[in-house]
Amino acid sequence: MIMKKVNLFIGTLSNGGAERVVSNISLNLNKDIARKIILFGSKSKIEYPYDGELLYLDKNSQNNIILKLQNLFNRIIKIKEIKKENPNIVTISFLEYPNLLNSLTSKYGRTIVSVRNHMSTKHAKGLKALLWNLTIRYLYPRAEFIIVVSEEIKRDLIYRYKIPVEKIKIIYNSYNLKDIENMAMMTLLDSEVDLFKYPVIITAGRLNKQKGHWHLIRAFKEVKNSVKEAKLVILGEGELKGYLEKLTDELNLISDVKFLGFKKNPYKYFLNSKIFVLSSFYEGFPNVLAEAMACNLPVIATDCPSGPREILAPNEGVNIAISYETNTYRFGFLIPICDGKMYNASDPLTEEELKMANSIITLLKNDSIRKEYSKRSRERIQRFNVDNIIREWENLL
Repeated sequence: MIMKKVNLFIGTLSNGGAERVVSNISLNLNKDIARKIILFGSKSKIEYPYDGELLYLDKNSQNNIILKLQNLFNRIIKIKEIKKENPNIVTISFLEYPNLLNSLTSKYGRTIVSVRNHMSTKHAKGLKALLWNLTIRYLYPRAEFIIVVSEEIKRDLIYRYKIPVEKIKIIYNSYNLKDIENMAMMTLLDSEVDLFKYPVIITAGRLNKQKGHWHLIRAFKEVKNSVKEAKLVILGEGELKGYLEKLTDELNLISDVKFLGFKKNPYKYFLNSKIFVLSSFYEGFPNVLAEAMACNLPVIATDCPSGPREILAPNEGVNIAISYETNTYRFGFLIPICDGKMYNASDPLTEEELKMANSIITLLKNDSIRKEYSKRSRERIQRFNVDNIIREWENLL
């Protein structure tokens, strides 16, 4: 019997949703499928568990522009060599840079690219965005298939980038619910126990513009007016940490907003919280939202492209206007996207921030509503259990 093989190509296995997906796929593929995980530099961080052989393209990344270009060409050559060695092995890439290298070398072996974000929103302006948009339109169609994680991303690729519909397949992100449940039961550090005795609103994600954490912090100021004992916990690291901490200080919330950094096991923090909030401007299929639901958390999410509506309101089409006034038939609260302006502490709350605050207050102050949406979270997440999704990946091979 000939063993099936697959190459999973991503830059690192550190902090990030796509990285977590690669980790999950590698751990859950059928054991008769041999897998190699292709990373950029041998100094790449490994923060997620994996199963398979690691293969590095080079020793380390470069900061100098000339060396970066040299690295690019060297990596193209390396990927080409890997594919030519056995053209029948599928190479599946994740995120823009690996997708670029994978599609450029598509003629040397079976090539699948995976799109994890709503690309026309992510790459809306700037020279770098123009380059990525050209790559998506003209190089991605060279791949055998393009895997997307939501209906809205599929629509975006078809209408914005003119990619043939037959090239695109939807495979939702998957979650090992049993593993999440076990990790969620792990004990908090002694220094953290007292914090979670309060009603905690929690969020998680890179501290960058995409995630819109400052809108949540500003909305939390309004929450404190109604629920004095509430706390806000933010998991993640990123370039906006200084701005977010300064805003927190200026809002006199320094003792109520806690930045706990990146956590390999966010689930124990989710389990000990009251509500999860996603404040993003765009996503693909937000892992943290689904993982919070797997921990029985009632959730609030912006109706951003894409993912939250497909998770929380699967019967409401992605291309129609919906009401944000009722969540009666949804699996969580959908709220409008905030405007993205980086406000100061003295600026009045926007209409969207007020809706966010009011949704949080509703869940914190009404036990029956909170319990109902906790139950709905657990019900909905079963659709994305790894046992249901991993077979779709295996069928590609």
